[in-house]
Amino acid sequence: MKRVTSWLQSIKIKRIITVFLVSLTFLIGSAFDIYGNQLQAQAQPVTPEATQYKVDGGESEAEIKADRIKDNAEKSAKLLKDEGINIKNRAAEDKGKNIFENIKDKLNLDEPIDPGTKKAGEQLKEAAADVVKAPQKALKDISK
Repeated sequence: MKRVTSWLQSIKIKRIITVFLVSLTFLIGSAFDIYGNQLQAQAQPVTPEATQYKVDGGESEAEIKADRIKDNAEKSAKLLKDEGINIKNRAAEDKGKNIFENIKDKLNLDEPIDPGTKKAGEQLKEAAADVVKAPQKALKDISK
């Protein structure tokens, strides 16, 4: 108990009051939003140029954004519908062709294979054969 009383005596009352007042100031300041923009001056425009740019409060910003989103959605729906019609028309034109002929034309399957590609394919076959033969040879050697 003596320690507590000696500790209380050693603390200066000025420090306690200062800390209390500073914290109280911050709490009151945040409660009344002193640091925000509520207390800015709301002056009437003096010159005619200043009133020229004034926006009438007809629509809120949210309503304007909602209208833009609606317009964009309508445009997108129209584009998708038009593209769907184009795809149907192309499909109707291509019905006369065989699907396999279409693929053959697009992938250029009628052209001969490049010699470099043939050589690379043969090298891959040889490498694969070596990979398969090495473990088989090792198994035969172990079994002997």
